[in-house]
Amino acid sequence: MFEGSIAENIARFGEIDHEKVIDAAQQTGVHELILHFPQGYDTPIGVSGGFLSGGQRQRIALARAVYGHPSLIVLDEPNANLDDVGEAALLRAVESLKKAGCTVVLITHRTSIVSSVDKMLILHEGQIAAFGPRDEVINALTQSARPKVPAVAPA
Repeated sequence: MFEGSIAENIARFGEIDHEKVIDAAQQTGVHELILHFPQGYDTPIGVSGGFLSGGQRQRIALARAVYGHPSLIVLDEPNANLDDVGEAALLRAVESLKKAGCTVVLITHRTSIVSSVDKMLILHEGQIAAFGPRDEVINALTQSARPKVPAVAPA
């Protein structure tokens, strides 16, 4: 986040198209939150978004990411600071983006967002450990995590 207003941050400090700003905020479920700030979309957020909590910064940054309906969005740890309400809004936004034909790449350590992905890539020490449809990767991980039970020889 950069010093400026919420609207300026969502519009990426370009010319502010208020309809697109509001559309991005509504699409990501942060519109109502913004309306509760002292000056709404014109509220200054301070240096590095200091006026906002970590979760509020992430939710507004998500609105900035979807501003203008891009065809590809990369979200790095998008749910790291979110509460349950923010997490639910993120999941709805990802589903909405996918339905609109946007490719969404999620980089995360928190598994709560995994339900919204179609494919998974697991990296271990910089190497591909697993890749494929979500359910297949999860099943493979679950199978490999099960303790091996030694075979019992018949008496």
